Amino acid sequence: MATGPWPYPFRPTPWEDIARFLGRLAETHDEFGHMAAVADSVVASGSTDSLAGCTSMHDILVVSTPVREPPYDLVVVRAPSSLRPPRAGCVLIEHLTGTGRNDKIERPTADAVPLFWRFMIEKFGVYPAAGAQGNDD
Repeated sequence: MATGPWPYPFRPTPWEDIARFLGRLAETHDEFGHMAAVADSVVASGSTDSLAGCTSMHDILVVSTPVREPPYDLVVVRAPSSLRPPRAGCVLIEHLTGTGRNDKIERPTADAVPLFWRFMIEKFGVYPAAGAQGNDD
């Protein structure tokens, strides 16, 4: 289980496809609603050219663009079905780095979108369009 920089090639998936996949999953599994909301917020943010994403075991993996060769820093939004799942009713977001300064925060799922954007701003310097953070900030 990776705890440092991601050592594998990153194969981006279009954010619209990620949002559609997680949206369908959330239709039958309510516990994935916040995951779909995170993907939807990236599409709504106008940041799809600044952030590359893909899914793995329903986790959302995110890197900044342009996508580099490994190893590279990675932000992971952990899904309820993850190998490293959050507690029930929570979202877990991790930043895996090459410096060893990994960071992870777990919050209630209602905070998933603002927490995701906090990580995008702090770790990658990517800001969403106004209103895409899921709050009034």
